[in-house]
Amino acid sequence: MDNVFDVKGFEQYAHDRLPENIAAFFSRGAGDEITLRENTSAFDSIKLLPRVLKNVEERSLSTTILGQAINFPLLIAPMAFQQLAHPEGEVATSKAAQDHNVIMVVSTCSNCSLEEIKANTNTPPWFQLYIYKDREITKNLVRLAEASDYKGIVLTVDAPLYGKRIKELHHPLTLPPNFEVKNLKNAGLNLKDTPSTKLAGYLASLLDPGITWQDIAWLRSITPLPIILKGILNPKDIQIAIDNHIDAIIISNHGGRQLDTALSSIEALKFASSVIDGKIEIILDGGIRKGIDILKALALGAKAVMAGRPILWGLAAGGEEGVKRVLTILKTELDMAMALCGYTSINEINEEVLCFSKK
Repeated sequence: MDNVFDVKGFEQYAHDRLPENIAAFFSRGAGDEITLRENTSAFDSIKLLPRVLKNVEERSLSTTILGQAINFPLLIAPMAFQQLAHPEGEVATSKAAQDHNVIMVVSTCSNCSLEEIKANTNTPPWFQLYIYKDREITKNLVRLAEASDYKGIVLTVDAPLYGKRIKELHHPLTLPPNFEVKNLKNAGLNLKDTPSTKLAGYLASLLDPGITWQDIAWLRSITPLPIILKGILNPKDIQIAIDNHIDAIIISNHGGRQLDTALSSIEALKFASSVIDGKIEIILDGGIRKGIDILKALALGAKAVMAGRPILWGLAAGGEEGVKRVLTILKTELDMAMALCGYTSINEINEEVLCFSKK
């Protein structure tokens, strides 16, 4: 890993090590993968207009998200089945999150339990939740998160159905024997009669495609934790979330894994900026591969970003140390981009530094 200097290097390193079906599960997207590609390429179409002679000798990358202090404006996105990338799975990721003091958002479908993950980090995590057809399972998952002192509930709202991911269909995911999804098991879901080869499909079938804004109100009624909605793109939905006093929004297209040709996340942020107007904290998820990408998202009004696939690539390449290295790269690149644009703190970054391509 000493000879890997950017996220792309970790991507290649991980793909060389992972079986093809696991690499496809982690990295591929829906349909023709147009949104998957545009999630990253849209960042490159936004150009920078740096300022000079601003005295950037001393810089600070620290910030807060929902009042929680973090060392730089990045959260680790929720990702299922991390033991497919490394035997220590989510525990390794949580240790790296603590090392950098960033928030890890733990997937409902993590291999390690909420308790195990929390025991390995002093930086309070958040919990990613689906609303299942069985509301008792959903409620029990929330209770488990509360009992383990998680500080937020991230409700995924863009996955009423599992997207058509053609590369996955060509290389179907086969989970190893004795593969565990401990949170759902601890929440009371009976998985003992479900063979591991059919587990992923079975879990997808449990999602409730009938959820509405009324279910958000139900979720608020059962927990005092902040509720963060993940998977919103449309400004109309952002306005409804603001009207319903949602605590924060994650602008996301599910990493291009759900609806192909959906707007890229950074374009959706730009499109929705007038609706947001500082009324709600925004996290951007999708396409973050460089520290410069983080700066551009912050300039468009995001409070922080999420990184998903880069974390998995670091995990596959070197476990905890690989994730730490990926986080270090992104943080160092952001620090350099800030300095070269004339900024000394995260709070100074604004849209004046951006220039949009006309093509």
